[in-house]
Amino acid sequence: MASRRRTTLVFPGLIGLAATAGLFTLPGCGGSASTPTAALVPAAASRSPLSTLADRLRGSEVDALATLAQALEKTPNVAAKAVSDAEAAEWLDVLSGLRAGYLKFPTPHSRAVAVTAAQHILDKFAVEPAPSTWLQALTPVRDIVCTGLVDRDVNVRATTLAALGKVWSWYPGRSLIDVEETTLSDWKNAFHGQVVAQRGDRDPKGRAAAIACLAAIPLDTLAAPAIACLEDPTSGAVRHQVLASFANRPALLTEELILKHLHDPEAGIPQFAEILLKARGLSKDQIALGRLITSPKPEIRASVIPLLKEHDEVDPVVWLLQLSRDADELVRTRAVEAMIGKTDTEIRDRLREMASKDISPAVRAAASKLVADLRPAGATAALPPLPGSASLTPKAN
Repeated sequence: MASRRRTTLVFPGLIGLAATAGLFTLPGCGGSASTPTAALVPAAASRSPLSTLADRLRGSEVDALATLAQALEKTPNVAAKAVSDAEAAEWLDVLSGLRAGYLKFPTPHSRAVAVTAAQHILDKFAVEPAPSTWLQALTPVRDIVCTGLVDRDVNVRATTLAALGKVWSWYPGRSLIDVEETTLSDWKNAFHGQVVAQRGDRDPKGRAAAIACLAAIPLDTLAAPAIACLEDPTSGAVRHQVLASFANRPALLTEELILKHLHDPEAGIPQFAEILLKARGLSKDQIALGRLITSPKPEIRASVIPLLKEHDEVDPVVWLLQLSRDADELVRTRAVEAMIGKTDTEIRDRLREMASKDISPAVRAAASKLVADLRPAGATAALPPLPGSASLTPKAN
């Protein structure tokens, strides 16, 4: 079989979020739980079971949705099979019926099932060799997903975000021409802004689902907006989700960001933050020092400055630069005092910045004194060259 050429998408392949357990079990549905899946295999008759199912889905029949969910259940340890052109046409008809009936499904649970069913139908076109009609699945899936993202029920919104987390890595089971690659890339990119907006969901469960969805994107620049939720002021569950989802992405979730949550007020988060820091290779002493430096009490943050020189395993310059930007005047002043004798370029530049821009007169004065001491004794400021001086007159070659 010819190898498939992966699409050059903004979102490269990544394992998506796990499907919600038990999602396909609809309580109160009239459909029989023992209906054999084989009964849905398209027959040669003019009206196949899938075609009939599509019509029932257009009518928003919950029984039909339960039957569809059962048909889409995957048998463990059994490889998915490619669909033929005829089967693809019928599944596209089912997808169309699902979209047409979606808004009239009566319960949040049924709408959540419909969203996940749409994503599973899309997966049928990921198996090689996929039919060329795979493109026709994009529009109905898009419409269902976009509607699910704004559903009034948070469980539907969260389920939609979980399904979308898998879509980032989806691609059809066939080689694509340039126009198909562009279409698929644009289709995926169009979801990104909507997911970013879900960070403002009124329900913490929705915000957490949006974070997990963004974390499923392997490209840091597109996943990065989720990091801002680490400062969610009202929900520890949201902050925990950021730590968990980005634990293995140090370029986005830095040690400095994790250290701050050693003082998180939500039970369990400080312990989890410590576990993450140990996994990143920080020693107990480094974590203890970091806990002091990130203390909510300014007097404790200031007290740690003299201790920096006693820890060979930390770079004092890095911490002094951070403490020099502390919100508290006392901490910044102590940081300036600790910079005496430091010759690092970063220290010199920071002192000049503080001498001219710090909001505290005391800090500006302390930094200005050190800046003056940086100049060699007897040094004077260089004057601009006078008109006609040799420095302004180009020499002839």
